[in-house]
Amino acid sequence: MTKVTRRKKFFRVVKRKLLKPVLYAVGLSFFLYLVIGNVVLQRKVMQEQTPRFLITRISKTFDETEFMHLLLTAQELLKLPKASSQLIDFVNGPFPGKCPPYLKQQLNRMNWDPLAFLVRTQKLFEMYDVYDRIVRLDETIAFLSAEVDEGRLPYTIHGQVDILKNERDAIIGKDITQEEFDFVSEYNGLILRLKRL
Repeated sequence: MTKVTRRKKFFRVVKRKLLKPVLYAVGLSFFLYLVIGNVVLQRKVMQEQTPRFLITRISKTFDETEFMHLLLTAQELLKLPKASSQLIDFVNGPFPGKCPPYLKQQLNRMNWDPLAFLVRTQKLFEMYDVYDRIVRLDETIAFLSAEVDEGRLPYTIHGQVDILKNERDAIIGKDITQEEFDFVSEYNGLILRLKRL
């Protein structure tokens, strides 16, 4: 064998036995480094990222857009097992309550400051209580009217029914607006999921 042939054979063996496995190992290591680094970086960015718009204003005035956003946020949080129990405890607890860290992170992710969320939830519960009173009055009025019409109660009960109707109308004007009543009427099922009875 000549020197040139030996050299070619040596390089071929080095290339096959040493260079290819080293290149494969380096390539795979680099790929794993990129994947793991990307996951760690995204997780860190997600944890540290604060939303550009956060509802921090403390207000009990009814704004349909904000309250709709509140209900959508509550609906999303009720789907998460850990956040669901924390949310119900938080909104039904004493005011001002301490928000658990996990729930606070979820609320911030959905653009809510926990205290602003809590204040609006309490306003929602107050609206529901008034709505419930009105619904009970409506049921009582309907029952008494039906009983009088069918002759099971004396006609003089109509005066009581008129008093109940006036009380109902006064509540809608004084304690709750028609817009708030319609809102609670449409979404009372979700509000009841939040409200601990």
